[in-house]
Amino acid sequence: LPARIVSACAQAGVRRLLHMSALGVQAGGEQSLPSMYLRSKAAGERTVREARALDWTIFRPSVVFGPHDAFLNLFAGLQAWLPLMALARAHARFQPVFVSDVAQAFANALDARSTFDGCYELAGPEVFTLRELVALAGQYSGHRRPILALPDALGRLQAAALEFAPGPTLMSRDNFDSMAIDN
Repeated sequence: LPARIVSACAQAGVRRLLHMSALGVQAGGEQSLPSMYLRSKAAGERTVREARALDWTIFRPSVVFGPHDAFLNLFAGLQAWLPLMALARAHARFQPVFVSDVAQAFANALDARSTFDGCYELAGPEVFTLRELVALAGQYSGHRRPILALPDALGRLQAAALEFAPGPTLMSRDNFDSMAIDN
């Protein structure tokens, strides 16, 4: 997709590109990062950085939360009907950033020449473990449940089962792999 966007910019004469990547990505990480998701984000960044005709800015947000997010709201919804939260990678660390703050960073950078060819990590003011975030989601939704931290072998098995379960994918083995590094 980033290659298509860079190509479309060139064809349309667009010079400015703001690119959304992900926290945890490292330049040149296409082979070394633990998940396909992160490796694909690194490849997308490389494509943008190599686009010499563009004035680009790359943003690497942590997990983004807000009123209708698919992260904290998922855990809040699950706790409304599950008696217990069996949680893979409960120790994974996140520094969630509010959606409005991400939007403001994009707006601030749009015309700021000082951000051209720059890469910015976007994160909120606090670091939480996944366990703590799930507990907060349960508390704020009024459905706090006990949390059982799974060992990695069971967590990977849970991720594989959820990956192939009918309906929207709640978790995949690639999500599990992504949580091997702090976000």
